[in-house]
Amino acid sequence: MLAAQSCIVADPPEYRAPGQTRPLLDTYGAQPPASRVILVDSSIRNPIQFNVRIQSEDKGEDLRAIYFIDYGSLHQKKLNGQTISASTYENTNRAAMWPWQPIVPNDVSVGCHFVTLVVAHSGSFLSSNDERLDPTKAEYDASLLTWAVNIDPAPDAPNTLANCPSPVVASGGL
Repeated sequence: MLAAQSCIVADPPEYRAPGQTRPLLDTYGAQPPASRVILVDSSIRNPIQFNVRIQSEDKGEDLRAIYFIDYGSLHQKKLNGQTISASTYENTNRAAMWPWQPIVPNDVSVGCHFVTLVVAHSGSFLSSNDERLDPTKAEYDASLLTWAVNIDPAPDAPNTLANCPSPVVASGGL
């Protein structure tokens, strides 16, 4: 018997446009580092320079980056918000940048606080002028990074997180 040699050529794979992805925050390269307490002397006018690189596949939808003080607590307050233009995952040059000069008592009180950056696509917020996330979309689209900030710390315990705000907890416990 003679065996014929043949070659099977498969159809090329079908091209699919990439889907939208949750924003990826470069927590390792974030400035200031989120791994240590930020000590602030409010009498010295030297703003904290927040800078976090962001990557995501946006499918043409802009990102919103919002900084909060004490996010998730009863004293939560929006500090700053910005729009970051839509791009692709390969773009590693986008960042949420913001200089914050804490002003006591207008912005924040003396003591321990948390500054949280929330980044999500515009459509993941309840409306275009609302900083609240749509709970049905936040789980899949929102990314957060939090820094501990101690404003005018006690000289004997500058790195303490005592008296930090607690999250809002529904009745019945955690």
